[in-house]
Amino acid sequence: LLLLLLLPPPLHCRAEAVKLEVRMPPSLTALHVNACPGNCSYRGGCMRQGSEQRAFCKCHYGFAGAACEQTDEGLGYRSTCWNNCQGRGVCRRGFCHCRKGWWGKDCGRSRTYGAHSARRAVHRLKVFAYDLPWELAYQPEYQLGWQDHDSIYMAWKVFGEMFFNDSSAMRTDNPYEANMFYIPAMTYAYSSNLGDTQVHATRVIDHVRATWPFFNRTRGLDHFMWLTNDQGACSWPGATHPEMANVIKVVHYAWHHPFGKSLPSGWDRLQNKHWGCFHPLRDICATPYWNGQAETAAATYGLAGSAPAFDAKVIPTQRLLFFAGGIRHHEPGYSHGTRQELHRRFGKGQHPNVTIHEGSFPDYTAAVRGSKFCVAPSGHGWGIRLSQYMAQGCVPVIIQDDVYQAWEDLLPYSEFSVRLPNSRIAALPDLLAAIPDEDYLALRAGEPV
Repeated sequence: LLLLLLLPPPLHCRAEAVKLEVRMPPSLTALHVNACPGNCSYRGGCMRQGSEQRAFCKCHYGFAGAACEQTDEGLGYRSTCWNNCQGRGVCRRGFCHCRKGWWGKDCGRSRTYGAHSARRAVHRLKVFAYDLPWELAYQPEYQLGWQDHDSIYMAWKVFGEMFFNDSSAMRTDNPYEANMFYIPAMTYAYSSNLGDTQVHATRVIDHVRATWPFFNRTRGLDHFMWLTNDQGACSWPGATHPEMANVIKVVHYAWHHPFGKSLPSGWDRLQNKHWGCFHPLRDICATPYWNGQAETAAATYGLAGSAPAFDAKVIPTQRLLFFAGGIRHHEPGYSHGTRQELHRRFGKGQHPNVTIHEGSFPDYTAAVRGSKFCVAPSGHGWGIRLSQYMAQGCVPVIIQDDVYQAWEDLLPYSEFSVRLPNSRIAALPDLLAAIPDEDYLALRAGEPV
Protein backbone atom coordinates (compact mmCIF):
# COMPACT_ATOMS: atom_id res chain seq x y z
CA LEU A 1 0.00 0.00 0.00
CA LEU A 2 2.85 2.36 0.86
CA LEU A 3 4.46 1.65 -2.52
CA LEU A 4 1.21 2.49 -4.33
CA LEU A 5 0.97 5.79 -2.49
CA LEU A 6 4.50 6.76 -3.50
CA LEU A 7 4.08 5.91 -7.18
CA PRO A 8 3.11 8.77 -9.56
CA PRO A 9 -0.53 8.77 -10.64
CA PRO A 10 -1.43 7.17 -13.99
CA LEU A 11 -0.89 9.30 -17.07
CA HIS A 12 -4.60 9.89 -17.71
CA CYS A 13 -5.10 11.16 -14.16
CA ARG A 14 -2.27 13.66 -14.50
CA ALA A 15 -3.62 14.82 -17.85
CA GLU A 16 -7.04 15.45 -16.32
CA ALA A 17 -5.47 17.49 -13.52
CA VAL A 18 -3.60 19.65 -16.03
CA LYS A 19 -6.72 20.08 -18.12
CA LEU A 20 -8.64 21.39 -15.13
CA GLU A 21 -5.96 24.01 -14.46
CA VAL A 22 -5.90 25.40 -18.02
CA ARG A 23 -7.85 28.62 -18.50
CA MET A 24 -9.96 27.97 -21.58
CA PRO A 25 -11.78 30.67 -23.56
CA PRO A 26 -15.53 30.30 -22.88
CA SER A 27 -16.25 29.50 -26.53
CA LEU A 28 -13.86 26.51 -26.62
CA THR A 29 -14.58 23.01 -25.38
CA ALA A 30 -11.73 20.55 -24.82
CA LEU A 31 -12.26 17.05 -26.19
CA HIS A 32 -10.35 13.78 -25.99
CA VAL A 33 -7.50 13.84 -28.48
CA ASN A 34 -8.90 10.82 -30.35
CA ALA A 35 -11.83 12.97 -31.51
CA CYS A 36 -9.48 14.96 -33.77
CA PRO A 37 -7.69 14.09 -37.02
CA GLY A 38 -4.73 11.82 -36.41
CA ASN A 39 -5.03 12.31 -32.64
CA CYS A 40 -3.38 15.71 -33.35
CA SER A 41 -0.18 13.67 -33.71
CA TYR A 42 -0.10 13.94 -29.90
CA ARG A 43 1.32 17.42 -30.41
CA GLY A 44 -1.71 19.45 -29.42
CA GLY A 45 -5.16 19.57 -27.89
CA CYS A 46 -8.49 18.67 -29.46
CA MET A 47 -11.10 21.46 -29.40
CA ARG A 48 -14.62 22.33 -30.45
CA GLN A 49 -15.69 25.92 -31.12
CA GLY A 50 -19.04 27.03 -29.69
CA SER A 51 -21.96 24.93 -30.91
CA GLU A 52 -20.04 23.51 -33.88
CA GLN A 53 -19.68 19.74 -33.95
CA ARG A 54 -16.45 19.70 -35.94
CA ALA A 55 -13.43 18.99 -33.80
CA PHE A 56 -10.07 20.54 -34.64
CA CYS A 57 -6.52 20.54 -33.33
CA LYS A 58 -4.88 23.37 -31.43
CA CYS A 59 -1.19 22.62 -31.84
CA HIS A 60 1.55 23.00 -29.29
CA TYR A 61 4.37 25.46 -29.80
CA GLY A 62 6.42 24.54 -32.86
CA PHE A 63 3.80 22.44 -34.66
CA ALA A 64 1.11 23.22 -37.23
CA GLY A 65 -1.28 21.57 -39.67
CA ALA A 66 -4.72 20.02 -39.40
CA ALA A 67 -3.26 17.14 -37.38
CA CYS A 68 -0.25 19.08 -36.00
CA GLU A 69 1.84 17.06 -38.41
CA GLN A 70 4.02 19.96 -39.53
CA THR A 71 7.16 20.92 -37.67
CA ASP A 72 9.15 24.16 -37.62
CA GLU A 73 11.06 23.02 -40.67
CA GLY A 74 7.98 23.62 -42.81
CA LEU A 75 6.62 26.76 -41.18
CA GLY A 76 8.76 29.34 -42.98
CA TYR A 77 8.11 32.84 -41.63
CA ARG A 78 5.90 31.39 -38.90
CA SER A 79 8.84 29.52 -37.47
CA THR A 80 9.23 29.58 -33.70
CA CYS A 81 12.91 30.43 -34.20
CA TRP A 82 14.11 33.97 -34.82
CA ASN A 83 14.65 34.65 -38.53
CA ASN A 84 13.94 30.96 -39.19
CA CYS A 85 17.59 30.27 -38.31
CA GLN A 86 18.74 32.38 -41.28
CA GLY A 87 18.48 29.28 -43.45
CA ARG A 88 21.66 28.01 -41.77
CA GLY A 89 20.10 25.45 -39.50
CA VAL A 90 17.00 23.53 -38.51
CA CYS A 91 14.41 25.06 -36.15
CA ARG A 92 12.91 22.72 -33.59
CA ARG A 93 10.38 24.26 -31.19
CA GLY A 94 12.23 27.51 -30.68
CA PHE A 95 15.81 26.21 -30.88
CA CYS A 96 18.08 26.67 -33.87
CA HIS A 97 20.19 23.59 -34.58
CA CYS A 98 22.84 25.30 -36.69
CA ARG A 99 24.97 23.85 -39.44
CA LYS A 100 28.67 23.38 -38.72
CA GLY A 101 30.48 26.71 -38.59
CA TRP A 102 27.44 28.75 -37.45
CA TRP A 103 25.98 29.44 -34.03
CA GLY A 104 23.97 32.00 -32.10
CA LYS A 105 20.30 32.68 -31.50
CA ASP A 106 19.48 32.58 -35.21
CA CYS A 107 22.63 30.87 -36.57
CA GLY A 108 23.90 34.30 -37.48
CA ARG A 109 27.43 34.09 -36.06
CA SER A 110 30.49 32.47 -37.59
CA ARG A 111 33.45 34.37 -36.10
CA THR A 112 34.91 34.80 -32.62
CA TYR A 113 37.00 37.67 -31.31
CA GLY A 114 39.74 37.61 -28.74
CA ALA A 115 40.02 39.95 -25.80
CA HIS A 116 40.87 43.52 -26.79
CA SER A 117 40.74 42.64 -30.50
CA ALA A 118 39.40 46.11 -31.25
CA ARG A 119 38.95 49.51 -29.62
CA ARG A 120 35.57 50.85 -28.69
CA ALA A 121 34.03 52.83 -31.53
CA VAL A 122 34.06 56.56 -30.87
CA HIS A 123 32.43 58.30 -33.81
CA ARG A 124 29.56 55.96 -34.64
CA LEU A 125 27.15 53.61 -32.91
CA LYS A 126 28.23 49.99 -32.60
CA VAL A 127 25.80 47.60 -30.89
CA PHE A 128 26.61 44.10 -29.70
CA ALA A 129 23.91 41.60 -28.71
CA TYR A 130 24.57 38.94 -26.13
CA ASP A 131 23.77 35.30 -26.72
CA LEU A 132 21.81 34.10 -23.70
CA PRO A 133 21.61 30.42 -22.70
CA TRP A 134 18.31 28.64 -23.16
CA GLU A 135 17.79 28.08 -19.44
CA LEU A 136 17.67 31.87 -18.96
CA ALA A 137 15.89 33.10 -22.08
CA TYR A 138 13.56 30.70 -23.84
CA GLN A 139 9.92 30.88 -24.87
CA PRO A 140 8.13 28.79 -22.22
CA GLU A 141 4.99 27.28 -23.69
CA TYR A 142 3.05 28.07 -20.53
CA GLN A 143 2.99 31.75 -21.49
CA LEU A 144 2.41 31.19 -25.21
CA GLY A 145 -1.17 29.99 -25.05
CA TRP A 146 -2.40 28.04 -28.03
CA GLN A 147 -1.10 30.30 -30.77
CA ASP A 148 1.38 32.92 -29.61
CA HIS A 149 1.68 35.95 -27.41
CA ASP A 150 -0.77 38.80 -27.87
CA SER A 151 0.73 40.68 -30.79
CA ILE A 152 0.43 44.11 -29.16
CA TYR A 153 3.24 43.13 -26.78
CA MET A 154 5.58 41.75 -29.43
CA ALA A 155 7.72 44.79 -30.27
CA TRP A 156 10.60 43.16 -28.37
CA LYS A 157 10.54 40.16 -30.69
CA VAL A 158 10.08 42.19 -33.87
CA PHE A 159 13.02 44.39 -32.88
CA GLY A 160 15.15 41.38 -31.95
CA GLU A 161 14.59 39.61 -35.25
CA MET A 162 15.28 42.79 -37.20
CA PHE A 163 18.42 43.46 -35.17
CA PHE A 164 19.85 39.97 -35.57
CA ASN A 165 19.08 40.17 -39.29
CA ASP A 166 20.74 43.57 -39.64
CA SER A 167 23.79 43.63 -41.88
CA SER A 168 24.56 47.36 -41.52
CA ALA A 169 27.66 48.76 -39.88
CA MET A 170 25.65 49.57 -36.74
CA ARG A 171 25.51 45.98 -35.50
CA THR A 172 28.78 44.28 -34.56
CA ASP A 173 29.64 40.75 -33.51
CA ASN A 174 32.83 42.01 -31.85
CA PRO A 175 31.93 43.14 -28.33
CA TYR A 176 35.29 44.88 -27.89
CA GLU A 177 34.42 47.55 -30.47
CA ALA A 178 30.84 48.01 -29.23
CA ASN A 179 29.72 51.14 -27.39
CA MET A 180 26.18 49.88 -26.77
CA PHE A 181 24.98 46.43 -25.67
CA TYR A 182 21.64 44.78 -26.35
CA ILE A 183 20.42 42.26 -23.77
CA PRO A 184 17.86 40.13 -25.66
CA ALA A 185 15.90 39.15 -22.59
CA MET A 186 12.39 37.72 -22.95
CA THR A 187 10.69 39.50 -20.08
CA TYR A 188 7.22 39.33 -21.63
CA ALA A 189 7.60 35.60 -22.30
CA TYR A 190 8.22 35.09 -18.58
CA SER A 191 5.91 37.67 -17.01
CA SER A 192 3.08 38.01 -19.55
CA ASN A 193 1.32 41.38 -19.52
CA LEU A 194 0.81 41.85 -15.76
CA GLY A 195 3.61 39.84 -14.16
CA ASP A 196 6.80 41.07 -12.50
CA THR A 197 9.49 41.59 -15.15
CA GLN A 198 12.19 42.00 -12.50
CA VAL A 199 12.46 38.26 -11.80
CA HIS A 200 13.59 37.27 -15.30
CA ALA A 201 15.55 40.48 -15.85
CA THR A 202 17.55 40.05 -12.63
CA ARG A 203 18.63 36.55 -13.61
CA VAL A 204 19.64 37.69 -17.08
CA ILE A 205 21.56 40.72 -15.81
CA ASP A 206 23.35 38.63 -13.17
CA HIS A 207 24.39 36.20 -15.91
CA VAL A 208 25.66 38.99 -18.16
CA ARG A 209 27.61 40.57 -15.30
CA ALA A 210 29.23 37.28 -14.34
CA THR A 211 30.03 36.07 -17.87
CA TRP A 212 31.28 39.14 -19.75
CA PRO A 213 33.35 42.15 -18.60
CA PHE A 214 31.35 44.84 -20.39
CA PHE A 215 28.43 45.40 -18.01
CA ASN A 216 30.59 46.02 -14.96
CA ARG A 217 32.74 48.48 -16.92
CA THR A 218 29.95 51.08 -16.84
CA ARG A 219 27.62 49.44 -14.27
CA GLY A 220 25.15 48.85 -17.08
CA LEU A 221 24.82 52.42 -18.35
CA ASP A 222 25.47 51.34 -21.95
CA HIS A 223 23.14 48.31 -21.88
CA PHE A 224 19.50 48.20 -22.96
CA MET A 225 16.60 45.78 -22.62
CA TRP A 226 12.98 45.67 -23.84
CA LEU A 227 10.09 45.58 -21.33
CA THR A 228 6.84 45.58 -23.33
CA ASN A 229 4.44 44.34 -20.67
CA ASP A 230 1.69 46.59 -19.33
CA GLN A 231 3.73 48.26 -16.60
CA GLY A 232 7.22 48.10 -18.04
CA ALA A 233 9.79 48.73 -15.29
CA CYS A 234 7.31 49.68 -12.56
CA SER A 235 8.41 46.70 -10.44
CA TRP A 236 12.12 47.54 -10.74
CA PRO A 237 14.11 49.06 -7.85
CA GLY A 238 15.73 52.46 -8.01
CA ALA A 239 19.15 53.83 -7.14
CA THR A 240 19.62 51.32 -4.30
CA HIS A 241 20.21 48.67 -7.00
CA PRO A 242 22.34 50.44 -9.63
CA GLU A 243 22.88 47.24 -11.63
CA MET A 244 19.12 47.32 -12.33
CA ALA A 245 18.53 51.07 -12.30
CA ASN A 246 21.26 51.94 -14.79
CA VAL A 247 20.07 49.67 -17.60
CA ILE A 248 18.28 51.54 -20.39
CA LYS A 249 14.70 50.29 -20.38
CA VAL A 250 12.83 50.32 -23.68
CA VAL A 251 9.20 50.38 -22.59
CA HIS A 252 5.68 51.24 -23.73
CA TYR A 253 4.62 52.54 -20.30
CA ALA A 254 6.49 55.64 -19.15
CA TRP A 255 4.92 56.79 -15.87
CA HIS A 256 7.23 59.38 -14.38
CA HIS A 257 6.43 61.68 -11.49
CA PRO A 258 8.29 65.00 -11.55
CA PHE A 259 9.57 66.44 -8.30
CA GLY A 260 7.57 69.22 -6.72
CA LYS A 261 4.13 67.74 -7.39
CA SER A 262 1.85 65.96 -4.96
CA LEU A 263 2.23 62.21 -5.11
CA PRO A 264 -0.26 60.56 -7.48
CA SER A 265 -2.51 57.70 -6.49
CA GLY A 266 -0.72 54.36 -6.69
CA TRP A 267 2.77 55.81 -6.31
CA ASP A 268 3.23 54.11 -2.94
CA ARG A 269 3.13 50.64 -4.54
CA LEU A 270 6.23 51.33 -6.68
CA GLN A 271 9.63 50.13 -5.51
CA ASN A 272 11.34 53.12 -7.06
CA LYS A 273 9.93 56.19 -5.33
CA HIS A 274 12.42 58.55 -7.04
CA TRP A 275 11.31 58.46 -10.68
CA GLY A 276 8.78 55.64 -10.80
CA CYS A 277 8.58 53.50 -13.91
CA PHE A 278 10.56 55.63 -16.33
CA HIS A 279 13.55 57.96 -16.29
CA PRO A 280 13.14 60.45 -19.16
CA LEU A 281 16.88 61.20 -19.33
CA ARG A 282 17.83 57.55 -19.73
CA ASP A 283 14.97 55.27 -20.74
CA ILE A 284 13.11 55.04 -24.06
CA CYS A 285 9.36 54.94 -24.58
CA ALA A 286 8.81 53.14 -27.89
CA THR A 287 5.67 52.55 -29.93
CA PRO A 288 3.92 49.19 -29.56
CA TYR A 289 3.57 46.72 -32.40
CA TRP A 290 0.33 45.04 -33.41
CA ASN A 291 -0.47 42.71 -36.28
CA GLY A 292 -2.04 44.52 -39.21
CA GLN A 293 -1.05 48.04 -38.16
CA ALA A 294 0.78 48.75 -41.42
CA GLU A 295 -2.11 47.38 -43.49
CA THR A 296 -4.65 49.37 -41.46
CA ALA A 297 -2.72 52.62 -41.86
CA ALA A 298 -2.17 51.96 -45.57
CA ALA A 299 -5.91 51.40 -46.10
CA THR A 300 -6.83 54.46 -44.04
CA TYR A 301 -4.45 56.88 -45.73
CA GLY A 302 -4.30 55.27 -49.18
CA LEU A 303 -0.61 54.47 -48.86
CA ALA A 304 -0.79 51.26 -50.89
CA GLY A 305 -2.02 52.93 -54.07
CA SER A 306 -5.70 52.45 -53.30
CA ALA A 307 -8.20 55.18 -52.42
CA PRO A 308 -7.98 56.25 -48.76
CA ALA A 309 -10.69 55.01 -46.41
CA PHE A 310 -11.36 58.54 -45.20
CA ASP A 311 -10.92 62.11 -46.38
CA ALA A 312 -8.63 64.11 -44.09
CA LYS A 313 -10.37 67.31 -45.24
CA VAL A 314 -13.82 66.17 -44.13
CA ILE A 315 -14.98 66.54 -40.52
CA PRO A 316 -16.65 63.36 -39.15
CA THR A 317 -20.27 63.89 -38.14
CA GLN A 318 -21.14 60.66 -36.35
CA ARG A 319 -20.13 61.93 -32.91
CA LEU A 320 -17.81 64.35 -31.14
CA LEU A 321 -16.01 61.89 -28.86
CA PHE A 322 -15.71 58.11 -28.67
CA PHE A 323 -14.30 55.42 -26.41
CA ALA A 324 -15.12 51.73 -26.01
CA GLY A 325 -13.33 49.25 -23.78
CA GLY A 326 -12.88 48.07 -20.23
CA ILE A 327 -13.86 50.44 -17.41
CA ARG A 328 -13.30 48.43 -14.19
CA HIS A 329 -15.17 50.51 -11.62
CA HIS A 330 -14.09 47.93 -9.01
CA GLU A 331 -10.40 48.83 -9.61
CA PRO A 332 -9.94 52.53 -8.75
CA GLY A 333 -6.27 52.50 -9.74
CA TYR A 334 -6.96 51.10 -13.23
CA SER A 335 -6.11 53.71 -15.89
CA HIS A 336 -5.33 56.16 -13.06
CA GLY A 337 -9.11 56.54 -12.67
CA THR A 338 -9.54 58.08 -16.15
CA ARG A 339 -11.86 55.49 -17.66
CA GLN A 340 -14.03 55.35 -14.56
CA GLU A 341 -14.46 59.13 -14.47
CA LEU A 342 -15.29 59.25 -18.19
CA HIS A 343 -17.91 56.54 -17.76
CA ARG A 344 -19.45 58.14 -14.69
CA ARG A 345 -19.91 61.44 -16.49
CA PHE A 346 -20.75 60.33 -20.04
CA GLY A 347 -21.30 56.57 -20.02
CA LYS A 348 -25.10 56.66 -19.72
CA GLY A 349 -25.93 59.03 -22.52
CA GLN A 350 -25.50 62.21 -20.47
CA HIS A 351 -24.15 63.98 -23.56
CA PRO A 352 -25.84 63.40 -26.93
CA ASN A 353 -22.63 63.69 -28.93
CA VAL A 354 -20.34 61.61 -26.70
CA THR A 355 -20.08 57.80 -26.59
CA ILE A 356 -18.25 56.23 -23.67
CA HIS A 357 -19.07 52.53 -23.93
CA GLU A 358 -18.08 49.74 -21.56
CA GLY A 359 -17.00 46.58 -23.37
CA SER A 360 -16.78 45.77 -27.06
CA PHE A 361 -18.54 47.98 -29.60
CA PRO A 362 -20.18 46.79 -32.84
CA ASP A 363 -18.19 47.78 -35.93
CA TYR A 364 -15.50 49.38 -33.84
CA THR A 365 -13.44 50.56 -36.82
CA ALA A 366 -16.40 52.41 -38.35
CA ALA A 367 -17.12 54.04 -34.98
CA VAL A 368 -13.52 55.25 -34.68
CA ARG A 369 -13.43 56.64 -38.21
CA GLY A 370 -16.81 58.31 -37.75
CA SER A 371 -15.78 60.22 -34.61
CA LYS A 372 -14.01 63.58 -34.45
CA PHE A 373 -12.04 62.65 -31.33
CA CYS A 374 -11.19 59.36 -29.59
CA VAL A 375 -10.07 59.06 -25.98
CA ALA A 376 -6.67 57.40 -25.43
CA PRO A 377 -6.39 56.54 -21.72
CA SER A 378 -3.99 54.13 -20.08
CA GLY A 379 -5.10 50.71 -18.81
CA HIS A 380 -3.23 48.61 -16.26
CA GLY A 381 -0.28 50.37 -17.83
CA TRP A 382 0.16 51.55 -21.41
CA GLY A 383 -2.71 51.43 -23.89
CA ILE A 384 -2.84 50.39 -27.55
CA ARG A 385 -5.55 52.87 -28.57
CA LEU A 386 -3.30 55.83 -29.32
CA SER A 387 -1.55 54.04 -32.18
CA GLN A 388 -4.80 52.44 -33.34
CA TYR A 389 -6.56 55.81 -33.54
CA MET A 390 -3.68 57.29 -35.49
CA ALA A 391 -3.73 54.35 -37.92
CA GLN A 392 -7.50 54.77 -38.38
CA GLY A 393 -7.68 58.54 -38.71
CA CYS A 394 -9.28 59.66 -35.43
CA VAL A 395 -7.70 62.56 -33.53
CA PRO A 396 -6.52 61.14 -30.15
CA VAL A 397 -7.41 62.82 -26.87
CA ILE A 398 -4.63 61.72 -24.52
CA ILE A 399 -5.64 61.69 -20.85
CA GLN A 400 -2.71 60.12 -19.00
CA ASP A 401 -1.37 62.27 -16.17
CA ASP A 402 2.44 62.11 -15.75
CA VAL A 403 2.82 59.48 -18.49
CA TYR A 404 5.23 60.09 -21.35
CA GLN A 405 4.07 58.93 -24.77
CA ALA A 406 6.07 56.98 -27.34
CA TRP A 407 8.94 59.01 -28.85
CA GLU A 408 7.57 62.12 -27.15
CA ASP A 409 10.97 63.82 -27.36
CA LEU A 410 10.87 63.37 -31.16
CA LEU A 411 7.24 63.53 -32.28
CA PRO A 412 5.24 66.81 -32.28
CA TYR A 413 2.22 65.50 -30.39
CA SER A 414 0.56 68.92 -30.33
CA GLU A 415 0.24 68.70 -34.11
CA PHE A 416 -1.88 65.53 -34.20
CA SER A 417 -3.46 65.08 -30.75
CA VAL A 418 -5.11 66.84 -27.82
CA ARG A 419 -3.62 66.45 -24.34
CA LEU A 420 -5.74 67.03 -21.22
CA PRO A 421 -5.38 66.16 -17.53
CA ASN A 422 -7.86 64.11 -15.52
CA SER A 423 -9.01 67.26 -13.80
CA ARG A 424 -10.58 68.55 -17.05
CA ILE A 425 -12.70 65.50 -17.87
CA ALA A 426 -15.95 67.19 -16.78
CA ALA A 427 -15.36 69.98 -19.32
CA LEU A 428 -14.18 67.63 -22.08
CA PRO A 429 -17.14 68.00 -24.51
CA ASP A 430 -17.11 71.79 -24.26
CA LEU A 431 -13.34 72.01 -24.70
CA LEU A 432 -13.37 69.79 -27.79
CA ALA A 433 -16.41 71.46 -29.33
CA ALA A 434 -14.68 74.84 -28.98
CA ILE A 435 -11.78 73.81 -31.25
CA PRO A 436 -12.24 75.68 -34.58
CA ASP A 437 -12.82 73.55 -37.68
CA GLU A 438 -9.62 74.73 -39.33
CA ASP A 439 -7.59 73.75 -36.25
CA TYR A 440 -9.32 70.37 -36.10
CA LEU A 441 -8.55 69.66 -39.75
CA ALA A 442 -4.93 70.60 -39.12
CA LEU A 443 -4.81 68.07 -36.26
CA ARG A 444 -6.37 65.46 -38.50
CA ALA A 445 -3.75 66.11 -41.16
CA GLY A 446 -0.89 66.27 -38.64
CA GLU A 447 -0.07 69.90 -39.39
CA PRO A 448 0.93 72.66 -36.96
CA VAL A 449 -2.11 74.33 -35.38
